[in-house]
Amino acid sequence: MVHWSSGFPGAELVLVAMAFIWGAILGSFVNVVIHRLPRGQSVVTHGSRCPACGASIRPRDNVPILGWLLLGGRCRDCGAAISAGYPAIEAGCGAIAAIIAAAELSGFGSPLLAASRPGIDRLLSGDWRIALAWAIHTVIPVAMLAWNLTAALAGTAATEASRRHPTHDGCDAAALVAAAVIALVTAAPAVGPPGFLIDGRAPEALRGWQATFVASCLGVVAGRFAGAVTGAGGDRCGLATFGAAAGWQAVVVVTIVTMGVRLLVAAMRPQGLIGRVVAAAAPAVAATAFFAAWLPIAEAWGRCWRVLLPG
Repeated sequence: MVHWSSGFPGAELVLVAMAFIWGAILGSFVNVVIHRLPRGQSVVTHGSRCPACGASIRPRDNVPILGWLLLGGRCRDCGAAISAGYPAIEAGCGAIAAIIAAAELSGFGSPLLAASRPGIDRLLSGDWRIALAWAIHTVIPVAMLAWNLTAALAGTAATEASRRHPTHDGCDAAALVAAAVIALVTAAPAVGPPGFLIDGRAPEALRGWQATFVASCLGVVAGRFAGAVTGAGGDRCGLATFGAAAGWQAVVVVTIVTMGVRLLVAAMRPQGLIGRVVAAAAPAVAATAFFAAWLPIAEAWGRCWRVLLPG
């Protein structure tokens, strides 16, 4: 049955725009994490303050992206310049949410959408799994971005607190996040990894939630191993959480892409802030691309291994 509201022109665009706004709000929290964790400060208490004068940021000035633009990139109280990195991160997180929302609605972004019925039609008719898939697939790249940028930029926070907590990159919460993802995809198997064999399928003995649970757990293990291989601070938690949602095969794909990008960055810009930021953002960008094109990537992976390993 076609939902009446899905017939409006631009209905998908409205949902994608709403996703961008929500992603930008998440990006505002990512800015808090990046700024405060290396300094040993709480991310849940105290409001936002100007980094220069310490004045509280007014609610109307704290709107993601727009607040910075309306202020002209300067503090309302002291006039000090506010880094353009803040709205850039908010816009980046908004883009992650919007891209994944568009993918989920179009049918490219999740195995559960492998059907002819449009994603928006199923969503508005009450298929909550689409919203769950979007939420999980959005939060994970955003969290990966937060963990990696916190680890990469911690060295710029030359404070005594950061020296006392050199590994305080937010990964302490990664185990809880990964466990929550495992629980969610096990409860809704269509949202999680479709299988754990090398061709992406599951053995006949395991179906439904059992296969998804095993695939999710193996994804966590693969992510932890990949994080140890890459050696980057945030990878040890980000890739493990990503693996819980997408499986070990996806971890292999994202790790290869990430290492390729970092090698290229190291060759072009071995030093400097831009190089560190690009290298840190690579896993989140690769994870977003995977979630956005999950179906074609998974199908290509399966076809490749069925050709290499016939029977």
